[in-house]
Amino acid sequence: MIQLKKISINQLICLVILNQVGVSVLSVPFEMSKFSGYDSWMSLIIGAIIAQIGIFFVYQLGKTYPDRPIQEYITSIIGKPLGWIINFLFAAYCAESCLMVVVAYTDVVNRWLLFETPWFVLILLLILLTGYIASSTLRSLSTITQSIMFMFLVAFVIILISGFGNGDIRHFLPIGTHGIAPILKGAIPSIWAFAGYEILLYVFPFVKCKKKNHILVAMSIANGITTLFYLFISFIVTYNFSEQQLRHIPEPMIFILRKFRWPVVQSLDILFITIWLSVSIVTAYIYLFLSARYLAFIGKNENRNHTLLVWLIAILCFVAGIFFAKRQLIPKFSEYHNFANFIFIMLLPTILLLISFVKKKVASK
Repeated sequence: MIQLKKISINQLICLVILNQVGVSVLSVPFEMSKFSGYDSWMSLIIGAIIAQIGIFFVYQLGKTYPDRPIQEYITSIIGKPLGWIINFLFAAYCAESCLMVVVAYTDVVNRWLLFETPWFVLILLLILLTGYIASSTLRSLSTITQSIMFMFLVAFVIILISGFGNGDIRHFLPIGTHGIAPILKGAIPSIWAFAGYEILLYVFPFVKCKKKNHILVAMSIANGITTLFYLFISFIVTYNFSEQQLRHIPEPMIFILRKFRWPVVQSLDILFITIWLSVSIVTAYIYLFLSARYLAFIGKNENRNHTLLVWLIAILCFVAGIFFAKRQLIPKFSEYHNFANFIFIMLLPTILLLISFVKKKVASK
């Protein structure tokens, strides 16, 4: 078992927050505004509520098997052959999520900063950094993530300083002018912005707490902080841009930072992208770590060579990432990733919870 010590509640909160925000912050509320315009903040709230429901289902599933991660108890629910297949699919999903983060951030860095740097060099550097950290234990991973929270706070301060200038508060009025249907449509992409809480499927038995319901409270706090941060970003972006402008700016927050002038620091957008790299890399190495842990439980015995599994997956991600130098593939990959999110963070945990509940009911009769 790649687990030396249990993690604290505070470390769990940090893991969930930084796993959720990732690269999504750069495009909030671009995707939502396509449907709900200036009401995108309402779409974000709906997405947060749905994510909270998902957190509750994942918590209930973990609570049913409190001493084992999902990789171990999944075979108790659906049997060994099918359980191994699901573990493999979860491993593939986590590897794909790691690749999505690396590709998305490489694309941002390549378009905004390092225009002449070859694509494969950027991919390689991010994969090497991600693989190095992901080969650690969960405890070490949590400690590193807790330290990176400082960078998250620095990024928040930068956004706060630069966000308020020549905007227009009237952009928010009248509230709800687009109607309920567009707001609900905008909530669909906002749901994927909250992906990351499924980490609880693995870490549940490794969280040190007096009562198990403290885990649910911690997850809710983390989801709440992510929600407030997204709403903060959405408010600033909506304040600064018209609806027409929002439809043509994929990373509105970076655009705001680029046009901001501050005598103390020049090129605030470069500073922010550099700092946010440390935050985005958290999402990448968490998913790479989880992919290796799911892969370790395919077969009769656990594969204890965690480092080897991490680097094998990292090599595959690097090879796959090279092909996304053709940027037209990235939107298609993103659509597939959103579909995979629905399957693995909402549908499968719910199905497993229902099957587990029915089996327990039948066994108690």
